[in-house]
Amino acid sequence: MAVLSLADLIQQYRLKSNLTLSELARRANINKGTISKIENREVKRPDFKTVALIASLLNIPFDEYVECYMEVERRAVVLWSLLEESIASSQSNTIIRKIATKFLETEQEDSYDLVEQLFTTTASLQDTSLKLLLYKLIIKYSRSHGIMVYISKGLYQQYCIERNDFSNLQETYQSGKYILNYIDLLSKRERTEVYYKLAVHAYTLRLYQDSVDFCKLLIQEDDRENRFYMHAIGILRFSYFYLSDYELSEQYQEQYQAYEHSQVEDNDKLLDAMLHAKRGNVELAITQFDQCLHACSEEFKINVVNEYISLYMSIDEVAAAGQLLSMEDAIRSITYKTPLEFNELAFFYRLKGDYFVKTNQLEDAANSYMQSALTYAQINDVQSERQCMRSLFKLLRRDNQFKDVSTIIEIEQFYERICSV
Repeated sequence: MAVLSLADLIQQYRLKSNLTLSELARRANINKGTISKIENREVKRPDFKTVALIASLLNIPFDEYVECYMEVERRAVVLWSLLEESIASSQSNTIIRKIATKFLETEQEDSYDLVEQLFTTTASLQDTSLKLLLYKLIIKYSRSHGIMVYISKGLYQQYCIERNDFSNLQETYQSGKYILNYIDLLSKRERTEVYYKLAVHAYTLRLYQDSVDFCKLLIQEDDRENRFYMHAIGILRFSYFYLSDYELSEQYQEQYQAYEHSQVEDNDKLLDAMLHAKRGNVELAITQFDQCLHACSEEFKINVVNEYISLYMSIDEVAAAGQLLSMEDAIRSITYKTPLEFNELAFFYRLKGDYFVKTNQLEDAANSYMQSALTYAQINDVQSERQCMRSLFKLLRRDNQFKDVSTIIEIEQFYERICSV
């Protein structure tokens, strides 16, 4: 549908309100001739404050009269004022995007300067959805105008926002890696942050070799005194542990402990215990797990419990593992916020399912595997979710306590088809 002209819009709403030019002029305290000239298109670019006052008296929605006004007003300074006002008054993202687009398309202005101005303002906004919308607009405009540096900066900011959507971690990881095509256009600080965020993201997805690679890029880029350098060393020690390279894990553990730090003591003690367990020093590992469990913060207990249970299950000390599972109430009382924290909670339920299988408590085992799968689903960990479901189906099929085996097989086959899509 064609957009009405500003003149037609004002006249239409005035007539709808049964107001004469004189009455509207009186209410607005504006000269009648001014309104008449606007309606008759005799004023090419009417003053926006005048238009806004008339619109408010006629109850014309902001989106409608601003969209019409932009058809006659093309000056960057005025469009920028419109954009600032629309943001400040929390107008719809739709109209804000239209104003921002018009601003960027201003003729006889330097495209780079326009993008820089919009980018700087966008960075200061609190509304995440609006920031994301404007960053995407900046990326699109920068692509079409060859402004490479703001393609890279826009992509980075878009990634920083979208990676907080835990239900979409796989896709946002790929979009994060895409930034590497433009990495040289970013500042040193921005490059360091990109490598760090991707290292953490990869670690969360259990892509430990990717995490190692990004940490090493960060180390090459960063200063030893920078906090990201120390964090990278911390990630490397655990990544190498889960890659079963215990020698390198221990080396980076020693490097990490050489730094002066205060908030990572729990991690230090836990990794020491984990390394001793893998080295076969089981008694020492158990002692260290006990010490860590009693000394660590409440929020960290789930990390210790999971590794401790894993050790007991691996040496078939099922009763000892069961004692640790009694801490479930304390573990469930924690508020989980990050993907890594949800991963630990899902792993706890999975270990609980394994324990109930060992102790022949099959209904409890099935419920635990389902709970684990549901928790993994919250962070888009499809692979772990499938593993839990397979454990559940295997459990249901093998035991004669579950009578309708054919139905269970059908559910399993259906689930496998869904997973393959």
